[in-house]
Amino acid sequence: MKASKLLQIIRKDLKDYPIEYLENKVTDERYKDPLTKKLAKYNTGIYKEIFSIEIEDDFEIKDNVIKNLRSDISFYFDKYAGGDELNKRFTQNISLYLALIAKKPLHPFSEDKKDDVYLFNNTYYCKGRVKYIKDERSLCRYCVCHNVSFSGIFF
Repeated sequence: MKASKLLQIIRKDLKDYPIEYLENKVTDERYKDPLTKKLAKYNTGIYKEIFSIEIEDDFEIKDNVIKNLRSDISFYFDKYAGGDELNKRFTQNISLYLALIAKKPLHPFSEDKKDDVYLFNNTYYCKGRVKYIKDERSLCRYCVCHNVSFSGIFF
């Protein structure tokens, strides 16, 4: 499938998602966890990017990769999130966009090497990838991040 076609499908699937819910999580004092707020801000930005970007140099994405990524996210949600269909579809679409079109990490990142996911010299790194990629049906297999060397974990 062409990336432009996948982007059309993602936009169609996301068009009715209540993005205000995520936008509000960023400033809502009921959500104390900074990681929750950071993820809400990242995903809100990616949602907006999906609707504003145009693919200039279209490219092919293997259908089985799309199918497998959707399936692995379904596995995760069925195991840990008790069938939350709305957020499962949101996560599937955001992840498809990030991993296969934008080629960005599935998690929020910064340019600070002290963070778990960071950008350095135009390469994304994840401190947890070496551990979590071993999980059953890990989404790390789709992420653009590289493993951090042992010494890099201590930055």
